[in-house]
Amino acid sequence: MNTYDVCIVGAGVVGCAIARELMGRCRPAPIRLLVLEQHARPGEETSGRNSGVLHSGIHEAPFSLKARLAHEGCRSAAAYALERGIPLLRTGMLIVVSKEDIRRGLWREVAMLRRLWVNAWRTNTRVRFMTPSAVREWEPQVRASCGLAIPDVSVIDSQAFVQSLRTDAEVTGVEFAFDHRVLAVEEAGGSYLVSTDHQTIRVACLINAAGLYADEIASLALRHHKYTIRPLRGEYYEVMTSEKACRVGRPVYPALPPGATGKGIHLSPRPNGRLYIGPNEVAVQDKANYTSNKTPPSLFAEAVQQFLPALDERDLSWAYSGIRPRVETTSRSKSDFIVSVDREDPLLVDLIGIESPGLSAAMALARHVCDLPSLQKRFPSG
Repeated sequence: MNTYDVCIVGAGVVGCAIARELMGRCRPAPIRLLVLEQHARPGEETSGRNSGVLHSGIHEAPFSLKARLAHEGCRSAAAYALERGIPLLRTGMLIVVSKEDIRRGLWREVAMLRRLWVNAWRTNTRVRFMTPSAVREWEPQVRASCGLAIPDVSVIDSQAFVQSLRTDAEVTGVEFAFDHRVLAVEEAGGSYLVSTDHQTIRVACLINAAGLYADEIASLALRHHKYTIRPLRGEYYEVMTSEKACRVGRPVYPALPPGATGKGIHLSPRPNGRLYIGPNEVAVQDKANYTSNKTPPSLFAEAVQQFLPALDERDLSWAYSGIRPRVETTSRSKSDFIVSVDREDPLLVDLIGIESPGLSAAMALARHVCDLPSLQKRFPSG
């Protein structure tokens, strides 16, 4: 039986970032660190099925982990992408209130811009109020009554980002075991015995970064059901009409009223020049249900026609979907990231509900985990 100091479950962007950060800190006396992943490659679930936007955190509740770590992490991710040559679209983003919203008297969308402005001030994030003419200067095809520009937002190739973090981790000595699904976690003699469908290993510390399945891994280790993840599917359509796709150069989001749990169906350009629309939010029971009962394209076209009237549902083709690990709470407010030391000996760290802005926050989240006193005590920085 192989023995490791640390086992991380999940090779998504967060698991790979934690592996890279922790092993980097422990040099020149490296620890034995293994990352278990049930898929054949890293980032096959939520990490690689998103819009790639590196959010600034101003959409999140002030002083929440989501807000703080996204604000810090998006800058780290953009700098890392430039250093490593990862495709990056550095154009900023727009949040707009459509003329139709104003005509219908939906002034709460304007109030949402004010709330975002206050959040930006609190986090020292650069923003700019946009008049209709200023919006047209940035995006000539977009029609809006007003908007908010966030110049420092970028769009990253999320799959290339995950793969680069994995490569960095491997260079420092991290081992990865793909196609290894965790079946059982037993406590034995001050360690965990982690059994997969291929092997059993002994570990002193278990870090649960399993994303959609983090609630199930936590239950295996804790012997009781502490967390519940309610999967939400977000679908994307691609704009296939080339003359319309190339007219949008940056993410354009709708202003949403307070209490909205997502960020809304938006125009989502990518570093490769392609343009997508999405995501929506559809509750699903199956955490691997990416394709059944697809939302019709008419609903996506309708959502963005209010600020991009030239778009028609005939321009759209189904592209892909992703599933977010939304954690179940008793409150109606948006849930925060959960980073919890759920057992000290042997050490168990659970990361639950790492949904958007998890991609943005990943590198900062890795530092946050490695700064936990329980990890610092066992694995002091070299």
